[in-house]
Amino acid sequence: MSHPLAVRWRAHELPTLRAGALVTARVEVENAGTTPWRDERFTVSYHWLDERRNPIVWDGLRAPVRADPGDAVAVDVRIRSPIPPGRYVLSIDLVDEGRFWFGELGSPTLDVDVAVAPRIDDPGDASARLGDAIREPDWDERVFAAHREG
Repeated sequence: MSHPLAVRWRAHELPTLRAGALVTARVEVENAGTTPWRDERFTVSYHWLDERRNPIVWDGLRAPVRADPGDAVAVDVRIRSPIPPGRYVLSIDLVDEGRFWFGELGSPTLDVDVAVAPRIDDPGDASARLGDAIREPDWDERVFAAHREG
């Protein structure tokens, strides 16, 4: 007999991960239990672990998932990479919100060893460090003035 809350990870697509950047990963997950995953109560989320499997970030962003027993569904999960760059384990799990993580009950998590790259390819490109922010015209002048005063 199947456990009421069981999960089977079938596939995943993970883009290049850069420190602190937000990406979208696609996971395919099967409801291998006997309980339907309904409402906004069931979500896919993640933990960031160091190489020794110590938690760095426990409570990742959420993506709702709906699946009846036996169904496999693809879910797009927004993932914020940790800072600083380095080697980590991305541990993707299901959550019954307000109750428990499936992994805490013995269901398998989708664990992927990843290398998080630096955020910036060109360290000389100051605008890249600002990401999507729009600088005011006198931004450079104000930054230099603040450093002279400090």
